[in-house]
Amino acid sequence: MTKDKMINVGDKVDLITTDGIPHRTLIEDIKRGGLLYVAVPNSGSISILIHVEEELVMTFYRESGRYSVNVKVLGFDWQDEMRFVYLVQLSEPEKDQRRKYYRLAVSLNVILCEYIEAIEENMPMQEELAEAVALEIAGTKDISITGVALVTKHAYVPGDKYLLKLFFEDNLRKKAAPFVICAEVIRSDHERKNNTYRIGMCFFGQTKSMSDYLARYVLKQQQKQILQRRLVEGA
Repeated sequence: MTKDKMINVGDKVDLITTDGIPHRTLIEDIKRGGLLYVAVPNSGSISILIHVEEELVMTFYRESGRYSVNVKVLGFDWQDEMRFVYLVQLSEPEKDQRRKYYRLAVSLNVILCEYIEAIEENMPMQEELAEAVALEIAGTKDISITGVALVTKHAYVPGDKYLLKLFFEDNLRKKAAPFVICAEVIRSDHERKNNTYRIGMCFFGQTKSMSDYLARYVLKQQQKQILQRRLVEGA
């Protein structure tokens, strides 16, 4: 156990590289001085590329939500054919805030699909759409440029990754393909009244154009809602 008593041997963690993609691994051991000893994650069948002195963000989950800590690569180790990395903590774990960005209350249809590892290797979009296995059709409670809250029929485990196909109004009017983005489950709350689950998810791996599209959509819809509220209040 580390000195902050939050990270333990056996914890599942994600190492987030500079491209914003989380790579799942495991805390195999905690060495003298609190050094974290973890297996280097794979992308497909190939180990991700990280270097000595490189700084990463490591995330992990507790009942109260997701936590982030900054770490630095100190060195590597080999056991049989497995590669391990020594990480030193640069900061204390901090709970990720859910309200960093404005969240737009809006109801959109979403197809929640299995995550495809090959997306991390720049698989063409059409192949992504063809190979993604649909799990269920859900609806949004709110959305921001960094994440979304869904209402689902099934529970999902914090830390698991999925592929989302969001159907914005513009997509439907133009009969265009859905907006496809990767998302990670942050929290899953059971709503007994309707026997449904409210799933909080954060987006990852999006390009700048994807983030810009989300920002434009949220801003446009926010302005519409403000205008409608003013019209009602002024009536």
